[in-house]
Amino acid sequence: MTDITLDEYFESDEFSMEGLQKLFPEYYAECQEAYMRDAAQIREIKANLDRMLADGQTEAANDVKRNDVEPLVYDYPILGSIGDIIVELETDSGSFAFAGHAAIVSTDSSYTVESYAKSFSPKGIDGVQYYENQWGWRAGALLIRPKNISSSVNPYRTAAQFAESKVDLPYNKNFFNKKTASKYYCSQLVWQAWLAAGIDIEKGTVPNGMVTPADIVNSSNTYIVKKVPD
Repeated sequence: MTDITLDEYFESDEFSMEGLQKLFPEYYAECQEAYMRDAAQIREIKANLDRMLADGQTEAANDVKRNDVEPLVYDYPILGSIGDIIVELETDSGSFAFAGHAAIVSTDSSYTVESYAKSFSPKGIDGVQYYENQWGWRAGALLIRPKNISSSVNPYRTAAQFAESKVDLPYNKNFFNKKTASKYYCSQLVWQAWLAAGIDIEKGTVPNGMVTPADIVNSSNTYIVKKVPD
């Protein structure tokens, strides 16, 4: 395999981590370095989680969704409502450059929109798909919202509709290409969805070319509403 681009290799049937390391060693090394930085950021979040949850309660008291109640749908507990962000720092969605997974609640709160690599997808389907919102059962999952939305639910709907418009697009393995609109990894999808609503949920984090689930949690533009009990 010669003269193949990085994106072409990601999409080929020959893709493997061993091949990536051999053919694109600089990209592979960059991803390994990013993973180590992300792991350190996750350790920091966990060390400060109690304080972040307490700070989040102050933010939540002034949020337009402060009176929202999450209903039981189809006999399982959903988490969040339209446009809300869900982050799990332990579960992988197919990334080899960062840990964790991110989802966004769709316009029907009983579903989320998420992007997985095929081998990690609960459906065995590559890329952006609808999933049943069973996050209320996912121990340790974090419900995240953008700050300072106090008067209109429209940004939440805008973000959810953006994510829905990307359903069936493939998974993006080029994690440093976060601005592409043709394929998505999990946290890139959530970031772009809220960017379409006018809010940069990566703001305040250390820019490194990609956006990770931990970046969304650590952003100066977001807060933690709640954590699903362990």
